Amino acid sequence: LQMNDADASATNSVQVFGKKQKMQEELDTGILRFNMSPKQGIEYLSKLGHLDGSSPKAIAAFFMQYHDRLDKTLLGDYLGREREYQNGFCIKVLHEYTEILDFEGMDFDLAIRHFLSGFRLPGEAQKIDRIMEKFAERYFLQNRDTFASADMAFILAFSTIMLQTNLHNPAIKDDRRM
Repeated sequence: LQMNDADASATNSVQVFGKKQKMQEELDTGILRFNMSPKQGIEYLSKLGHLDGSSPKAIAAFFMQYHDRLDKTLLGDYLGREREYQNGFCIKVLHEYTEILDFEGMDFDLAIRHFLSGFRLPGEAQKIDRIMEKFAERYFLQNRDTFASADMAFILAFSTIMLQTNLHNPAIKDDRRM
């Protein structure tokens, strides 16, 4: 039997749909794995060819694209990792992630909110310090008229986060608040 053009087109469409569905299932599984262990999720997606696990830029773009489906706490913890972890790879991802964002012309408080909308800050002060330092550097470079230096932007950003935490953390007793 010979297939006509309509049958061949339908067969091709079914194959394309099947490929897309398989790819979506693999992506869903990778995101689920990331939400249990970021390292395992990245390795899984990399092994299947959905993500270049050796490229900080590719991982940052993945974080940006799927931030609404990734565990925000794990994402923040990953971005705040120390230089010794994976030879500083996570810090490179943080830098690439921050470079994607555009703060030009934004008010400082709105820029912080925009920056933090994709992940939750970790609880460790050193991790918050690393993350907010990169934010301040990026904000300063895009808004040079706002601050005299990136250090000044960092001091305000870090202080804002600390005051916000102090104000809204239920673990802090009212008589101990700033």
